[in-house]
Amino acid sequence: MAKQKDELKINSKNLILISLIALLVVCSLWILNYFLLKDQSNENKQAFGNMFGPISALFSGLAFAGVIITILLQNKELALQRLELKDTREELKRSADAQEKSERALLRQAENLKISAKLTALNTLVTHYTERLKVINLNLGFERKKFEEVERRRDSYVKRIEDILDSKENN
Repeated sequence: MAKQKDELKINSKNLILISLIALLVVCSLWILNYFLLKDQSNENKQAFGNMFGPISALFSGLAFAGVIITILLQNKELALQRLELKDTREELKRSADAQEKSERALLRQAENLKISAKLTALNTLVTHYTERLKVINLNLGFERKKFEEVERRRDSYVKRIEDILDSKENN
């Protein structure tokens, strides 16, 4: 990018220099022409001016050719710009597709983390109730009803863990 800016500065400086030289040459020729022809008759001045008619026609033709070449170059640049825009659109489409895939992967990951947290919580509850069953089992004669309640709760949590794992395997 910096290299392009430097080249533009150099090209601008060259263009200004060439323009100043051309302006100096044209002004010098105009002044020289004035001093050479100021003492001449009108007929001589006309003859001298008519001598440059073909050169004027030549430069007019070259200017017209320059306009045509400029139009052709602009047409080529526009075609290249259209191709670049097409490539940019395709690249943006690929980028959007990749972003959508990434979003779906993140959603799956979040869902897996949620399931993992549920399983961890349920496993903690199962462990807790298993420990309570051990304690209650020691006092079995006194708390049979409590033992059955804790066992039922533990079994329901184990069943929930199995259901979650089965649903995950089916997906």
